[in-house]
Amino acid sequence: MILLKNGNLAVSAGVFEDVTWNGRVGGIQNSYSGTIGTTMNLIFFIVNGKTFQIEWLDYLGPTSSTSQEVNFVPIAEMSNGDIIVYTNVNGIAQGTPLSPKANTDAFFVARYTQKGNRIWHTYLDQPANSFRLNQFAMVVDTNDFIHLFFVHNTQVANSPDTTGFIEFPAAKVATTSTNVSQSEIGWAILNSNGTPSTQTYLPSVDSIEIATAELGPNQNIYLGGNGLDNFVGFSTHPLPSYRRPMLANLSIPNHSVQSVNFLGNSETSSNNGDINEIVKGNDGIFASGNVDGNFGNPIHPYQFFNSGNPRNHIYLKFDWNGNLIWNQFVGSTKTNVLEFFPKITYISFFDEFRGNILSPINGTRFTGLDALSYGNGINELQDVTFRIRGWDGRYQSVYYETNVAVTPPPNVLVDYNVKYLNVCNGRIAKLVRYLNYPAEEGFMEVSTRPSFEEP
Repeated sequence: MILLKNGNLAVSAGVFEDVTWNGRVGGIQNSYSGTIGTTMNLIFFIVNGKTFQIEWLDYLGPTSSTSQEVNFVPIAEMSNGDIIVYTNVNGIAQGTPLSPKANTDAFFVARYTQKGNRIWHTYLDQPANSFRLNQFAMVVDTNDFIHLFFVHNTQVANSPDTTGFIEFPAAKVATTSTNVSQSEIGWAILNSNGTPSTQTYLPSVDSIEIATAELGPNQNIYLGGNGLDNFVGFSTHPLPSYRRPMLANLSIPNHSVQSVNFLGNSETSSNNGDINEIVKGNDGIFASGNVDGNFGNPIHPYQFFNSGNPRNHIYLKFDWNGNLIWNQFVGSTKTNVLEFFPKITYISFFDEFRGNILSPINGTRFTGLDALSYGNGINELQDVTFRIRGWDGRYQSVYYETNVAVTPPPNVLVDYNVKYLNVCNGRIAKLVRYLNYPAEEGFMEVSTRPSFEEP
């Protein structure tokens, strides 16, 4: 979900049936295809920012993606208000694309007007099983060039890939492909009319994966994700062969990595971490993710739980060059935190950074935060809102709200926050997925409330 310049919200999701909106079924261009309850289709729709009515909705096609955390359809707005969507689809191609669909699974890019007219759409292909279905991101820059990121998956070691998307000119820089199943990030640029411009790989010594991307202020792009080793030409990874959170700063003019920051310690006991969301602030960028080891100089320290696959949530701030300013942890000494990542937003008016996450599943609260905690939330999986001071990362408050009202939950709806977005000086819009527990039937909700009612 993104906020458009006209105050409307653009939202994407995955559905397993033809959904009803404003009393009608089907999309304005295309409709659901496949087997109800089995085939997930990707949808994209516009919510009026004043009435909260869906103005229009369209189907982008079925997909093979199954991840619970993936951004199924990254969205970006162009300078004239048109909207770009980017995703991975399978099945039969829609309409008359600029470039036809060559393989079962392909990437799909489309440009829509605010009224729902599809100006163009195109398919981008790679050989089967040569890319990661759930790892892609998109940015549209100030000149309306469309930057598409994907992750190449090496099938045979020592066989560098120079092809990338077959519809593009050959990649300027090939993958290293040192190891079988090695993941390396590809970066392709489309013109605003949907025609291919150029592409390259950001080669790495071992696997590096992408989760999110954000346009920077200085002809640059930030990538968040994780890595087992360095990008070629860099040496900032604290412990090669062990997974660490990663923030890369890319130069648009040079079409390359200009700096990279791998976070974490050099202890072999830590082997997990990821940066999953990035948002811009007044004087730098904020991020969130998960990590399983202590690092930096946090005000709120890492909370150790020595069982299973322990981890903490992390909140971070970087300067415009990608240098870490502060990091804070959220965890429990009594149980593990969930694998879900904190959803974040930034409120410029207050220089306030906010995070939203579910509490531990055993019904306890995060540890070390009692003096700042309030709210009457009960039971496991409470909705937790963090208010964080932007300049130093100090937690201002931690608010708990009930999610599951019955313990143990026999058959209830559980909500999982998908997006958390400041829309007007502290008024937050939330995109939430409700699932019938323990079944996975449910619905999605876009909601907001006045800023004075925010926790």
